[in-house]
Amino acid sequence: MRERTEPWPGGTPIWVAMAADDPATAMKFYGELFGWDATYQGARDYWVCALDGRDLGGVGPKHAGTEHLPSRWTTYLATEQLERTLEAVTTYGGQVVVKPRDIDQHGRMALATDPSGAIFGLWQAAEHIGRGRGIDPGSLVWSEALTDDFDRAKEFYTAVFGYRAEEIRDFGPRYAALYAGGQPVAGIGELRPELPAGNRPPQWLPYFAAAGADAFVADVRATGGDVISPAFDTDFGRVAILTDPEAAPFGIIQLEC
Repeated sequence: MRERTEPWPGGTPIWVAMAADDPATAMKFYGELFGWDATYQGARDYWVCALDGRDLGGVGPKHAGTEHLPSRWTTYLATEQLERTLEAVTTYGGQVVVKPRDIDQHGRMALATDPSGAIFGLWQAAEHIGRGRGIDPGSLVWSEALTDDFDRAKEFYTAVFGYRAEEIRDFGPRYAALYAGGQPVAGIGELRPELPAGNRPPQWLPYFAAAGADAFVADVRATGGDVISPAFDTDFGRVAILTDPEAAPFGIIQLEC
């Protein structure tokens, strides 16, 4: 698979970052489960995670001002003009949580929420375009916004990022695929009823590839995580929704290739 070098289309999930109360323990949990290589950046207390030499995300502490929020995975969406995107966020009912800041020479980031309060990140690439391609076990393969107001959230994301939304009618809860650059890059759906009350705020949920969903679920239980939804079959592969030891939700999918 040819490695991508140009920035991803606006709105594409290009990075995920785990905001943890105990980043070192979180890194150990995910690193062992997914086989990630990690490079520690001591000045930021942050681990950059990679698989087969391709960066895919990071694990670190919660940003200042967000320490009271539950531990979580944050999905970062590509943008060519960070300030303009943040203006659109506030115009259409979202809020800025962390103002734009430079991350060394790599790019610029910010955190925002949609109108329902789901946190997401924004990334304007400079030297680092975000994650590499890949569908091998441990790779980030999908991210979706889960909301308690589907119509408003769909209006927000299509207006801010220019997505084309294609609703999937036979999914159960309302769900739409979001297209950027002519490709489905993310999803938006109603909150999953199986999420426990403490983990049911609107949120972006990332999915990582797994070689075997059922075996992975057993590994999560054995290493201190928990299971929200045991593995089940979908048109795209076998899926499970899990939590880490800090109760941060994430999904895995055994892809049908």
